[in-house]
Amino acid sequence: MITANAQTKIKALVASRLLMGDINDWSVFERERETANKIENRHAARSVSSQIGRSYRELSTQTQKFISENFLRCDFDDLARLCDAIEPGIGLYLRLDEFEKAFFPLADSVKRRFPFYAHVSISFWGLQFEYPENHYLQDLDAGLDDLTETRRRLAVLRVTDANMKSKRDEIAPLISREKFISRSLISASFSLVETFLSGLFFTALNTKMLGRLYCDERFLAYAEKNERNAGLKDRINRVVKFASGGAGDGSSEPFKSFIEIKRYRDAIHHTTPFERKNLEAGQQLLSLYEIKSDVAVLCALLSLSCVLTLSG
Repeated sequence: MITANAQTKIKALVASRLLMGDINDWSVFERERETANKIENRHAARSVSSQIGRSYRELSTQTQKFISENFLRCDFDDLARLCDAIEPGIGLYLRLDEFEKAFFPLADSVKRRFPFYAHVSISFWGLQFEYPENHYLQDLDAGLDDLTETRRRLAVLRVTDANMKSKRDEIAPLISREKFISRSLISASFSLVETFLSGLFFTALNTKMLGRLYCDERFLAYAEKNERNAGLKDRINRVVKFASGGAGDGSSEPFKSFIEIKRYRDAIHHTTPFERKNLEAGQQLLSLYEIKSDVAVLCALLSLSCVLTLSG
């Protein structure tokens, strides 16, 4: 007769090994889970744990510690159920609140590190959390590194007006790369601020809080009905006004300067020779051609400054 407790416990141990990043291949996870399903008694459970090179007692201790550090009201039965829900080769992806409804709540100390709308990601990389701001911050980090390296390679060529034409074949690909990276940095800069603002409104709508402030009905109505169609300037203005109790607005720095350079972002994502409001025909194209590394770095710095100011 199958001893449910022994089987459940070893499945929980398999799940915890995956959550802790202790399994490096989906085939290993699948094999261990299938073996756990065949366990008939505690002796067999100890044998299985020895096969993976970890003692039964050691795994139990580590699992209990992992549970206490990361979850609330989570036991071996919960972890065993999670183990069954994980699809080899894909893992498990759920929005944080959906994960808590389906399985068990995460510790407050864990949730404070991530946005309300983050996704829980479980794979052989372990337990991770996905949210858009993190991706765009990584884009900025990688872009700035690439830009630094490209400019270093240009500097090594010691280009002057006198030798520029003779070194054209060496310079051209680096200049093209510098422009590409600059456009990418500008896109990531504005995407970072855009997604951070959307996250603030989404969190406010679902928790009735903006940071430590309780949201009034007017702010919540804007988040529900107007946020998706409002311009960047208006959304920044709305958040700053509410957070400052009306003492500030989006016309202050760094928001003022950030909005002023938005024309570069628009030139990239809405490239057109047609005239647009306050822009003559062809003027948007000129903004595209003006994009250089100094503009990109300015956009990146201002975007980070905006996010930090809004976070405060």
